[in-house]
Amino acid sequence: MNEQMQTSKEGLDFIAKWEGCVLKPYRDIAGLRTIGIGHLIKPGENFPDGVEITRKRALEILSDDVKKCEDAIKKYIRVALNQNQFDALVSFGFNCGTGVYLTSDVCKSLNSGDYSSVPQKLLSWSKAKINGVMQTNQGLYNRRMSEGQLFSGSMVPQEAVRWTKDNLAAAQEILKKMGLYNIKVDGIWGPTTFIALSNFSAKIGVSMGDNPRMEIPKKLYEALFGEDV
Repeated sequence: MNEQMQTSKEGLDFIAKWEGCVLKPYRDIAGLRTIGIGHLIKPGENFPDGVEITRKRALEILSDDVKKCEDAIKKYIRVALNQNQFDALVSFGFNCGTGVYLTSDVCKSLNSGDYSSVPQKLLSWSKAKINGVMQTNQGLYNRRMSEGQLFSGSMVPQEAVRWTKDNLAAAQEILKKMGLYNIKVDGIWGPTTFIALSNFSAKIGVSMGDNPRMEIPKKLYEALFGEDV
């Protein structure tokens, strides 16, 4: 069942919205070389430091990276899925590991035919260990909410604000005052800006949108510039 399905372009953009997209190689929080949409650079892959790839290429790499999720869904999910449902489950497994398709209450309920409970059950996968204690993480909660909305077909597009050099420089200055940005304010998008904005986004629980290098949701923009905080 679902053998012919693969993640849609919209599904890849959805994952990119939550994972973020950095077009030059950078070191993740574990110090591992990474590029694009959370792709860990493997031995033998040619991604020179400082050389930028296109967003299209980043999505192509992501398309390869999610194949393990697609294969696991086809193996373990025994009910028919539409495209939104398939994309939402790919995002869930990409974030939490493919084991969720076999062991999670989300997929156990789904396999019993209880489609309607999936959005609510996704929310139980919103916790992370903070200071040794499992607590709800707002960023994870928001992602699970969004996956549930995608699964049920109730997502609403967000209004976005495009970056200019001036407003990006102003954003960098604000992030610097918060202690999230620690290099020269220059109005140029780069890995440091992405990480700073990502940390701010997670802190307040608002998504960075589909393509934060070019634009961010109006709600996040207003929060950053002090209108909602």
